[in-house]
Amino acid sequence: MRRWRPLLFAGAAGLLAGGATIGAAALAGMPGKEIFHLTLLVLPPLALTVAVGGLVWKRDAAARERMIERQRRDLITAISHDLRTPLASLRAMAEAIDEEVVDDPETMRRYAGEMRRSSASLATLVDDLFELVQLEAQAIEVESRKATVSEVVESALAACAPHALRKGLHLETRLDGAGTVACSPHLGRVLQNLIQNAIRHTPADGTVRVEAERDRAGLHLVVSDTGEGMPPDSLDRVFDPFWRGDAARGGEGSGLGLALSARIVEALGGQIRVESEPARGSRFAVLVPDRG
Repeated sequence: MRRWRPLLFAGAAGLLAGGATIGAAALAGMPGKEIFHLTLLVLPPLALTVAVGGLVWKRDAAARERMIERQRRDLITAISHDLRTPLASLRAMAEAIDEEVVDDPETMRRYAGEMRRSSASLATLVDDLFELVQLEAQAIEVESRKATVSEVVESALAACAPHALRKGLHLETRLDGAGTVACSPHLGRVLQNLIQNAIRHTPADGTVRVEAERDRAGLHLVVSDTGEGMPPDSLDRVFDPFWRGDAARGGEGSGLGLALSARIVEALGGQIRVESEPARGSRFAVLVPDRG
């Protein structure tokens, strides 16, 4: 696009100069025949402007199509990868049971537990993917129901507390008087995803904190942790669907939690950003307009 800007500017400048000249000539009483000749002088820069504009539009449209196609391929590849692991596990255990490779009660119970976890993983992935597609298609509709900050925080913590307890983590909250502020119930899903992500990447005896504050800019929600953190070059992609900084970060979750959080916040007219430092933890900050 930048390479075409000089030509666009030149064409536009020529068109404006020609129009100004014709207008001045008409006001000065120049004969119509001579004004016609002047008009012919304006046509080349006009034609150049239209031609260059068409080329730029065509080139940009082609670039957008290539980007969308590349994103579609990446998404399909990521989905296929995340589906393959639980499906392979389910198939292997089902075949072992069906072919009577295992038949002792203890192994059967262990297989049943593994199959239930794999099924839950698949269900979470499908649900998150469906919700992401809905959010990509349209913004969240006007909501008739409201929640309070205390309600969405308590709901998110209740969903995440068992996992935190198993890891020996400390969950803390600080609402600073914002607990009674009305907000969208969808923020509960945002907080749950952010808290789950923090728990996933915080070692035992670490801390995950949820904070809320209200000011003239709107409602601020922050989820911070004392976990492993992320390198600076990861921060630009952390909200991309299925993106993971390294293979070791891909063991749990659907890979869509942070992407969903970002899409929900954007649909609510807000902003989400992340700060992180390796070995010192991460901080996800959400700002949404105050509609309460």
